[in-house]
Formats: sequence, structure tokens, C-alpha cells
Amino acid sequence: MPLHDAYARVTPYELLLPEEGFGGERFPRIRQEAEEWGGSVDTPDSFLLLSEAALALREIRGEGDAPDLIQQHGALLFQAFHFWEAGEPLFLLDTHVVRFLVETGPGEGSWSPSLPEKAGYVQLPHHLLWAPGGEGEAPESLDGIFWSSPDGENVTLLIAMGMRKDRPGLAVVPLPTLPMGAAVPWASMTVRPEGEDFRSSLPGADLEGLYSIESGGEALKLAMRTFWYLDVFPGRVVEGAAAEPQGRADLPEDLPHGTAAGVPDVDEAPQGPRPSALPYRRIIMGEEV
Repeated sequence: MPLHDAYARVTPYELLLPEEGFGGERFPRIRQEAEEWGGSVDTPDSFLLLSEAALALREIRGEGDAPDLIQQHGALLFQAFHFWEAGEPLFLLDTHVVRFLVETGPGEGSWSPSLPEKAGYVQLPHHLLWAPGGEGEAPESLDGIFWSSPDGENVTLLIAMGMRKDRPGLAVVPLPTLPMGAAVPWASMTVRPEGEDFRSSLPGADLEGLYSIESGGEALKLAMRTFWYLDVFPGRVVEGAAAEPQGRADLPEDLPHGTAAGVPDVDEAPQGPRPSALPYRRIIMGEEV
């Protein structure tokens, strides 16, 4: 196992919040406002209509952030709020499980979809899955997928990627909210009109066993297969071992706030990627698979 897959890496959630304790102070205010004034935190659009959510969004945005990033910040704040309310469930997906899920999913009618928590973050193995860049842009490594399902009937996903040394911050891609009833079809379908789903055309991809996520549909497929695996094989979730503590305490005191500011060296360091300060669970393979 590579060093950087031996522990959970610092998460987009930790990069988003400008200071320790921010969630515990701001997020209850958002919940209180929704309950007192009849607002809703169940969808990103209704969440961002709340004045307390707007205030929190203003605080997490960096001073130099482009206005067109507000949708990404808002989508990430929505996921962070539900991640915090759910108790910060962080899962690290082992490489062997990813390889299994690329090849295997539930058959039609063989799974009644459910989620391990109302919200959470599944962190993918380091540099195993890639999204192609735009014209003249380098591919982006996927870090993980947030999910939230406040009502238990619909699920909203957010892809986080591009956490690397040569650029501060990260990129996020919100996906449309789907009914849980769509989980099995997405987990079972062939997404690409041509070629194999998840196959990568990156140089050396076959040699390294790398995969590509070329559309939101493939991200949905992988996420739904992960939920299926967690539901069908609950015994394959184990407590993760703590890494050497290098969490928030190691960040520079003058680090700018906000997603786009990020952590300049979050991805690469002599000892490997910066570990997360959050407790986490590993999703592992079982002997009978």
C-alpha cells in the first residue's frame, strides 16, 4: 500500500472552514434560522436562501475569489453543513475495492438502495482516478465524493478534485440531486456511448492501473456502487489508523481563508500528503470477494 493510501488525507471540508470551530459556531445558526422561519436546508438552492448561510458563505470565500466561483463555494458549503450535522462521517476507499467496483455492481432488482449516513465523504485512493482537463489543461486527480440526503429520499453529490501543490485550493463539481430510486439503474448502466466506463487514456494508465471519470454519469455510477458495497458488506468497514498528527495545527498562521485560497502544499510533501485531522473508517475488501 502506498504511504499516502495508508491514512485519510486532509479533506476539502477541512480546507473550506476558515478556522477551527467555525462549523460548530455557524452551522447551528443556519439550522435555527431554518426551523424558526420555515426555511429549508434540504437542497443547495433553498439552503443558500437562508441569511445565515449567506453570511457563512461570505466568510469562507477568499477576498480574491472570482464571482463565478460562488456556485462552487455554495455547493461545498451545503455539503459541509450536512457533513458536520451527520457527525463528519469520513470513509477512505481502498484501491482493491475501487478495482472491484469498476468491474462489479448490483444487478437490477438485487438491491434496495440505502445510505450509510445522511451525509458523508468518500475519499478515493490517491491519484487513482482522474478527470480529463479542458483544452490545454492538465487532467485533475479526483480526491473524493461528498453526499447528502437530508430527507432520506433524494441524494445530492459533489465531486472534489484538483488538490495539488502547483495550484492553491481545489475544484468541485456539483451533480444534480437524484431520487434514491435511481441508485440501482445508475450503478448498473453503461455510461459511455463508446469504450469501457472508467477506462483511462492517460499515458501509462494501463501500466499504473489508473481510471478516468469523464462525465458526471461515471461519478454517479461509482458513488452508487460504493453505497451498494457499504450496504451489502457492512463488515468491510473498519476503523482507520491515525496518521502522524500534522493537521490544522501545522497550517501557516497567515493562511488565507476560503476554498480558492486553500493550502498550497496540501497534496505533495516529503513525507506524503497532509493527513486529515478527522477520524475515519476504511472500506476494505473481504476474503470471499
